[in-house]
Amino acid sequence: MARFALALLLSITLLLLAAPLQSQLRYSTGGVNNYPPATCGGPNLSLCVAEARDFQSWFNFAGFHNVTHWENGDVWGSDFRDGTDMDPSGGSDITQVYFFSGHGICENPPTSGSGDFIVTCGNFGTPDVTRIGTSSRWGNAGGQLQFMFIDASCPMDLASITTEWFAPYQRLHMATGNSGDVNHDTLDSETRGAQFAAHMVGEDLVIFGIHFTLIPRLPVGDAWMTTGLIDVQSQVCAVALAAGNDRNDAINRRENEFVNSGWGNPTPNWFAWKWVCN
Repeated sequence: MARFALALLLSITLLLLAAPLQSQLRYSTGGVNNYPPATCGGPNLSLCVAEARDFQSWFNFAGFHNVTHWENGDVWGSDFRDGTDMDPSGGSDITQVYFFSGHGICENPPTSGSGDFIVTCGNFGTPDVTRIGTSSRWGNAGGQLQFMFIDASCPMDLASITTEWFAPYQRLHMATGNSGDVNHDTLDSETRGAQFAAHMVGEDLVIFGIHFTLIPRLPVGDAWMTTGLIDVQSQVCAVALAAGNDRNDAINRRENEFVNSGWGNPTPNWFAWKWVCN
């Protein structure tokens, strides 16, 4: 993160920063550090709130519009469940992008029938545990979500992608997460989410007519392949899953869709995913 902060400081100092992306893209974030053992099973995390704030900083820098940015007990399990995920105060289906940083659940080991989970510790909107495959549906009933980014333990296990992740795609374009197990986990990290956001928006300079790329802007899938293995244990995989109208459309989205491409919503007739492992 120090490298990115230094680049940003240099840009501001020179007052020659290239123009932001200037998009109507709307996004939300949820970051949870507090998981008291007595009420939410623990353990507490220390970097998820900071990670979500860093994600916001990069997206705001790009000119994107932040709608909600709830933290700790204000992130509810109901934000991620169909039927309540359109809550205007924090639902995950009210914006085009949602970034979650907090706990998930790992199996030992995951199988094709295993669940993938988002775990909160909310003041309301219980239960705190949401099984993605059975409870989450994004893009239906007026939902707007196009990109779901989950930075947690094992929310996108390769063994259960077909059984757990196809159903949530109603008009969703792409989701990212990590695959692992109880002995190979994604660690608490501020850097991972910050660099993921930085590579999705990029940073350029123009000095005396010469163009310099400080941080390359990448398609969503490549941005996660580049950053999703930061601060993870061995054998953890970063996974990106795209839906499309057909095979070619799904592959094209997986490889080439930027967070602000503005492409229309796919009909999820085909899925294409890629992964890289530590």
